[in-house]
Amino acid sequence: MAIFISLSVTDKTTSKQDAATVRTALLEEAVGALQPIFGARGASATRIQAVLGRSPDKDATFSLSVHLHLPGQRIVAVHSKGDDLRSLARDVIDKLTSATRRHLERLAHGSEFARKRRRERLYEITTGADQRPERERSLVEARLAEIRPKLETAARRELAYLRAVSKLPTGYPEAADIVDEAIMRVIASDHGVVDAGELKIAALRELFAVIDAEIAAQQISMSAIPLDSEVPQDAEDEAEAMVEEEFYEFYQPDDHVTLADVLPVELSQTKVALDEMHVAGVVAALRDLPNLWRRVFVLRQQDLFAPKQVSEVVDRALDEIEDIFEKVSAFLDARLAEWGADSWEEIFRSKGCRCCRQAPMRTGV
Repeated sequence: MAIFISLSVTDKTTSKQDAATVRTALLEEAVGALQPIFGARGASATRIQAVLGRSPDKDATFSLSVHLHLPGQRIVAVHSKGDDLRSLARDVIDKLTSATRRHLERLAHGSEFARKRRRERLYEITTGADQRPERERSLVEARLAEIRPKLETAARRELAYLRAVSKLPTGYPEAADIVDEAIMRVIASDHGVVDAGELKIAALRELFAVIDAEIAAQQISMSAIPLDSEVPQDAEDEAEAMVEEEFYEFYQPDDHVTLADVLPVELSQTKVALDEMHVAGVVAALRDLPNLWRRVFVLRQQDLFAPKQVSEVVDRALDEIEDIFEKVSAFLDARLAEWGADSWEEIFRSKGCRCCRQAPMRTGV
């Protein structure tokens, strides 16, 4: 494994010899301390950014800062000061190595800790669910079991978008984990809801609440990429492919999907290449939306929920729901105009498009 040192010098009085001494010392220390860590994980190369300057403190001559990019969208930065350049380099590499080990340890066991916390939460929720009358609970469980496949579809779709923008890690949580907790929350609630339509609204509301809690947890842990996975050559391309896969999976019941299946009949024969780009534009635009905006739009346009039902799911006023939908529509129109389409409705809502004719997640209204 190769280690590269990029050194910047901020003080003009620092000699080239001093800079060369620091660079050499950093490389020697990093090879001994960091190379075994990253080499064991299959990394081929890493780069350490370093900045050497004069210390503002009277008790030290030099200051040295280094930072290193780690898996999980994490940048580890350490700083030290002193008079001896080699000792200074050794000190920052020791600090960098300790910080790197701590982060990689959290990253390696992040899913284990998350699963343990989820089991503990489910146990607490189950205790509350046991307080519900047995007959009522059985009825609620049966109705939730009927809509579980649609809940898992909604969870997979939402997780795909969030992973595409690195708000959640790959692998965990899975859609089934999210749905399990959401269903238990509904069963344990004391609202006495047993109507199928109301249960669907409540389950989706809890589903999004569980996902939002996962996002908040990830913002703290910053665990985004499993250490045993290969880093893609282009992470953005992989993210777009993942979202597009979920986009078609949600829409299409067929095993083999062709572009003609998702385009209006009159367009599919003459504008295939152009409209393929338009579909990609829709997917990318939805990926880039704020979570609330995307959920409002997808619930209304993709799941065919009424505005009032959407407001109940996302817990927002009806006026705000209408305003968000109009803004998203305008955003999609503007984005697709850059790709040469007149309106998102040509791709997303055309009567000839099978993707809008597949049975959506309806609420009976």
